[in-house]
Amino acid sequence: MAAEVSTEPVGFNKVTALGNSDTRFSLPLHRPTVFAGAVLSVNNSVLTIQGGQTLSANQLVYSAGVQSNVYYVTFTTGTRAGMYYTVVANNGSTVADASTITVDLNGDTLQGAGGVVAGDKFQVVPYWSLNTVFPGQVGITKTAQINGVGALTRILFFDPNFAGVNPAASAIYYYFEGTTFGGSGWRKVGGGFTAIKNDDIILPDMYVVIRQEEVSTSLINTAVGLVPSGERKYIVGTLLPNADQDNVLAIDIPVPMSLAQSNLYQSGAFVGTSQITGSTGDKLLLFDDSLVLKNKAASKIYYYFTGDTFGGPGWRMLGGGFTSVKNNDVVFQPGSGFIIRKQATPTPTTTVWTIPAVY
Repeated sequence: MAAEVSTEPVGFNKVTALGNSDTRFSLPLHRPTVFAGAVLSVNNSVLTIQGGQTLSANQLVYSAGVQSNVYYVTFTTGTRAGMYYTVVANNGSTVADASTITVDLNGDTLQGAGGVVAGDKFQVVPYWSLNTVFPGQVGITKTAQINGVGALTRILFFDPNFAGVNPAASAIYYYFEGTTFGGSGWRKVGGGFTAIKNDDIILPDMYVVIRQEEVSTSLINTAVGLVPSGERKYIVGTLLPNADQDNVLAIDIPVPMSLAQSNLYQSGAFVGTSQITGSTGDKLLLFDDSLVLKNKAASKIYYYFTGDTFGGPGWRMLGGGFTSVKNNDVVFQPGSGFIIRKQATPTPTTTVWTIPAVY
C-alpha cells in the first residue's frame, strides 16, 4: 500500500554583510514547530487546547541554563491567522480538554469580535535567538576583548516600542571568544561582562543591523528553517498623540514581493494621500545595503497617491516623477527590512497589515 506523506518546505537564507558597513538582516524562515493543536476556548490570555494533548508544566517557558528557547503561539486558521504571541506559561494537565497555554497579549485581546474561537488552529514555535540564527558564528567576526572594542561584528537591535521617528539602536551585541568572564558567548554592550546573551531573541517581524566594524565583507549563513504558510499579519501604528511614528519591520516571507502584491495600502494599514507631492500620508522607507556606509538614510521613499490625476491612484516614489506609477516595484526582499512611517494621529492608533499567501 502506498501512503502520501508531506512535510513543511524548508530553506536557508544568505545575506552579504559588507565590510565597514551596516546591513539590515531579518529572518524569513521559522524554526521547526514543537507543538500544534486547536483551541477549545479562550479566557483573556489563556488558551485551552482541544483533546488530550498534554505538556509538562512550563515546558514552553524559558529557563536560563535549563530550557534555552522562548516560544510563541502563531495561529494558522481563523481571523488571527498570521499573528503571533509570546508564551509565558503552560500547565501540566493530563486530563482531556484541560491543557492550557498562556500568552502575552501585549495590549491585544483574543476575545470578542474578530478574536479567537473554538476550532482555530495554532502552532507553537521557538523564536530565533542569537545562538540559533548564527550557528557557529559563521560570518561573524568575534573579539577577544571582553568590552567589545576594536574590529568586530556588532548586531544592533531596535525597540519596537520606541516612540517617534529615526530610532537609534536600543541594544548592541557582540561575540566574545575568550575563556575568562564566564567563557565565550554573545554579550550585550552595557549588559555586564559575565552575562551571556546567547538566548536573546529576534522577533519574526523585526530586522536587526549587522555592523561590520573595520572588518571584511562576510556571507552570513543562517540555520535551515521552515517556510511560513498562509497569510501573514503585522501591526503598524502610532504610539504618541500628534507625532509621526516609525515602525521598524521585516516580513517573514522568503520570496521577493512587489508593492501591489503586499496589500499594504489595500489592507488599510497604510494611509494614502490626495497630494501628488506626497506631502501628507504615510511613507515607506527603504535602504540600500549595497552602499558601504553606516547609519544609512533611506534611499527610496514611497507613498500612495489616491487622486485621479497624474495617471490615477497608485504607488509613487518621492523624486520618481508624479506620473510614474510604482505598483510593480519589487521592494520587499527576504532577509532585509524597512520602515513604515505612520503620519501623526490625534490619538495613537494601530492597524493590522494582512499579506495574503503569495505562494
